[in-house]
Amino acid sequence: MDLSPAAVGQAVAGVLDGVDAVPRVERLDRGFSWVTLAVNDMIVRVAPRGGSLDPYDPQAEAANLRRVEGFVPAPRVLAVQAESDNPIGRPFGVHTRVPGQVLRLDDVSEHQPEYISAAGQALGELHNLTAPMTVAEAYDAELDRTEAVYRRAAPGRHPEFEAALMWLRTHRPGCNESAVWCHGDFRFANLSWIGPGELGGILDWERAWAGDPMCDVAFTHRFSGWCTIEDSTHYGHPIDRERLAYAARFERVRSFTASMRAIRAWLDGRSDDPRLLTIGRRGEHAMKAELGWATG
Repeated sequence: MDLSPAAVGQAVAGVLDGVDAVPRVERLDRGFSWVTLAVNDMIVRVAPRGGSLDPYDPQAEAANLRRVEGFVPAPRVLAVQAESDNPIGRPFGVHTRVPGQVLRLDDVSEHQPEYISAAGQALGELHNLTAPMTVAEAYDAELDRTEAVYRRAAPGRHPEFEAALMWLRTHRPGCNESAVWCHGDFRFANLSWIGPGELGGILDWERAWAGDPMCDVAFTHRFSGWCTIEDSTHYGHPIDRERLAYAARFERVRSFTASMRAIRAWLDGRSDDPRLLTIGRRGEHAMKAELGWATG
């Protein structure tokens, strides 16, 4: 992978007109997943050879972004290079850069209610976008996909994970209402802010799926600190507490596939980043500690 300004400029110019031969390039990610570059006033998302979200497909993320365009503030797709045969050496997507900046939870000591309100309203707008299947069908499809990832990526069998998958299948809510488009990673760290309560954009759409809106709500409870969706006040949709409890378990089980894919990428030699091994090992320990509800 060549991330030099000359290589990046040549690669992006191959799919988009008007790009400088040697643009200003700044790396924005922390190296755990997508390689995210600020290239002049654009964002370039480069697929790594291996990581916690394998397989990396810029076309899939582009499809998600195009689907939500006009519903919620998000990056706009400018171009996609689906092949590795380019000067960077990996597939990539080119998006607009949303206004504002990403904040840490600890950065915000004032105006927290305004941020919570804006986040809730944005998630509610996203969940107005329905998908052509029921919530029950969406759960079944995602559980099948999660099991397939486990079979492919896990370095060995994990009885706790298998028991949790079985529990989720046998306790799956019988919801015949339409599924909605879910972000899949909705939390404060994936929101860009222009000012207090003024949302510039929602980022990182690679985990988006057609599913139960309660899953996005549950995700905020675990991963978004004080910026959680607690009720319908700003979100605008009913909160089903029973489904929310199921969704929390579903999301926790689904999240463990990231640690499996991380360790698989390291074991297969597609990445030599030892942090992926650490992520994988931590996931293995957490499974044993956190999935007791499936057998208790």
